[in-house]
Amino acid sequence: MPENPSPAKQAQRNSGREEIIPEKTTSGKVDRNWNDEDVLPAVLSPDTEFVFKRMTEETLLAAHSANGHRILDVGCGRGIDAISLAKKGGILFGCEPSRIMLRKAKDWTKDSGEMVWLVSSLAEDLPFRNSSFARVVCKGAIDHFVNPDLAVAEMCRVASSEGKVVISVANFESLSCSLAKKLNRLFQRYRKQEIARPHIWEVPADHTFKFDYPSITALARRHLRIENIQGTSLFWGFPHWSNTLNKFPRPVALFFLRLLDRIASWHPQWSDVLVISGKPRKNLSE
Repeated sequence: MPENPSPAKQAQRNSGREEIIPEKTTSGKVDRNWNDEDVLPAVLSPDTEFVFKRMTEETLLAAHSANGHRILDVGCGRGIDAISLAKKGGILFGCEPSRIMLRKAKDWTKDSGEMVWLVSSLAEDLPFRNSSFARVVCKGAIDHFVNPDLAVAEMCRVASSEGKVVISVANFESLSCSLAKKLNRLFQRYRKQEIARPHIWEVPADHTFKFDYPSITALARRHLRIENIQGTSLFWGFPHWSNTLNKFPRPVALFFLRLLDRIASWHPQWSDVLVISGKPRKNLSE
């Protein structure tokens, strides 16, 4: 994994305003053979299982729509979220650039019995007409895109003016990341070694950008009238946290995780995952 660069405090002057931009971490080439099995651990730790579950719950809650509404899942992966929304009455479309993931999505949707229209497409060039969808969802994928700004612009283009765009992403300047980095510096100074890997603050190799609270909210505000910013989970990946949770009975571990999740909802800038939803700015001068 690459070393995580310093926090995303870079700025560009744009129309007299300071624009916070996410940090680019790779060359940004599209991996048409990306496979989630290459990045997901075989066994999930309690905190990882919890953060994935809460990320999905909050994303689908924000994306909920009336029966018969058209919903697009951008970077749909295996299509699991699209299937969940289809079961609630939505007319689902999923786009995915990876050939491997698209095949998996077709298998999952076939086994589920739900109808999801799957399309091979980049998020930066969605093959749909303007205002085609009541909801556009992008969960955990925007930091894999070559051009996140263009991708969000495309999501807003295909969303209806009264529709909603929902974006969820990992926060790489979460409280867990910040404290773990400080702890690592103490280890390096006094013990002459780093804390054991993996390092939660290091951006995975398959990510193209690093997002945190300032950069993802700035990106969203350029294209959305933000209605809600939901923080979920605290201390995901903090050193020895998963081992500590494993020492407790599962109900006790869940109690602590839910308590911290509540705190994350009050202070989203601290949270492990951010879920942002809002209406598209059809006129960017708004």
